[in-house]
Amino acid sequence: VGGTGCRLHPTALVARGDSLLSHRTDDFTKACRPFDRDRDGLVNGEGAATIVLESREHAERRNANIRGRVLTTAARCESATLRTFTGKSLQLALEAILASTELTPHDIGHINAHGVGTIEMDSAEAGAISKVLGDTPVTAPKSSFGHLGAGGGVVELAASVLSIEHGLVPATLNYETPDPSCPVNVIHGQALDGRPPTAISINLCSTGQAVAVAIAR
Repeated sequence: VGGTGCRLHPTALVARGDSLLSHRTDDFTKACRPFDRDRDGLVNGEGAATIVLESREHAERRNANIRGRVLTTAARCESATLRTFTGKSLQLALEAILASTELTPHDIGHINAHGVGTIEMDSAEAGAISKVLGDTPVTAPKSSFGHLGAGGGVVELAASVLSIEHGLVPATLNYETPDPSCPVNVIHGQALDGRPPTAISINLCSTGQAVAVAIAR
């Protein structure tokens, strides 16, 4: 199962415009700032990833290196009539994850956030995470490689698979000043170790869709 996306192609740039893009011109490496108080928009990117999904029995028969397990998935939607993502769909998806796995917030090693870097979307996402999962550590890989579009979900899921395999939650880049409107525990400065080998990876859409995937070592 895989995904690929390119938001750098001229036609993609023309279709979306630049209203949601960061307008930082001082240092491009500082432009994507998920959940930071001084964030001002997203950074486009391109990328792809593939993950092999198979039953444990099949993997063991071929002596595969099993990097992780998919525990469950959940997808929810909310009304897009207001043209504003409220986070309700994400809250419902996270609640469904906990209900179907019997995990508690304390059992989850980290949240791989959508963390796109826009003011409204980050605030809505952080609010939903906080309501359901409290101060569970959050990482936002888009701070490293930008918004990959259709390829983003599987690339970020791969990041979490590697994270639980190696026992390190990667730090979010450019998180320097907490924003009261984003009440989440963002891992920054250096990678975090000592966490349970479980994770939830999140992806959102401004039109109201939210999906969450729970994995474990």
